[in-house]
Amino acid sequence: MKWGLVCNSKSKRTFSLAQDVYDFLSENGDVFPEESFAKEAKIKGHSFEDIDKKSDIIVTIGGDGTILRAFNSAEKPVFAINSGGMGFLAEVESKYAIDGLKRVIDGKYNIEERARLKIMLDGKRLPDATNEVTVQTAQIAKIMYLQLFVDNELFETFGADGVILATPTGSTSYALSVGGPIMDPSVSAMVVAPLAPFRLSARPWIIPLSKKIGVKILPKSKETKIVIDGYYPEKITSESDIVVTGSEKKAKFIRFGESFYQMVRLKLVR
Repeated sequence: MKWGLVCNSKSKRTFSLAQDVYDFLSENGDVFPEESFAKEAKIKGHSFEDIDKKSDIIVTIGGDGTILRAFNSAEKPVFAINSGGMGFLAEVESKYAIDGLKRVIDGKYNIEERARLKIMLDGKRLPDATNEVTVQTAQIAKIMYLQLFVDNELFETFGADGVILATPTGSTSYALSVGGPIMDPSVSAMVVAPLAPFRLSARPWIIPLSKKIGVKILPKSKETKIVIDGYYPEKITSESDIVVTGSEKKAKFIRFGESFYQMVRLKLVR
């Protein structure tokens, strides 16, 4: 079996675990580690694109941010080991890493496919979002003004810190913190949630993934940017054409059978 390995190498605890995982995987196939980890470990590293091309399964070690970083380029199934904080998207905790990998090697798993968002900016396709895409002010405490469209029909105009467009996976993340609903991952829809809107009637919407959401920045807005999954920022202006819809590409997670509702109960309801 061929493995990709992505980890948060800034954490000493995570780096130590990644070394153990690398050694274990090396005994059970070929391993293609990402460049940042490889540099610290003094082994050959690979780009994310190369990892996705060569691997059968990609193993991530870290928190949810590490998983989202891997999905920036990954289309192969991801087995996520949590060594960070909540690790809502991860399948196993760090102490079960090797046992979990043994189950994967034995084929005792299933693959869960989750929706992603396709983002077009001025006709150029940006990286797909696994969690959310946020259009927001780039200056602290400065309001921006925007219009939202569904299939070219205007449905909202308001001032706010921005707007979040989240997948069902992302509904338990940033969108949840601003009052958005939790969505079952099997629901084919996205959450459109205003970010600190300056209007009482501005509330989250649930829109089918088959629809195209247009975001128009009004000229009186200050400096603004678009951010994908919390790590891919790009400046935008009132001239920018932003369209978001469901992607044909899916996020593929390796699962052992724990349900989404059980995960919510264990990690969000405390």
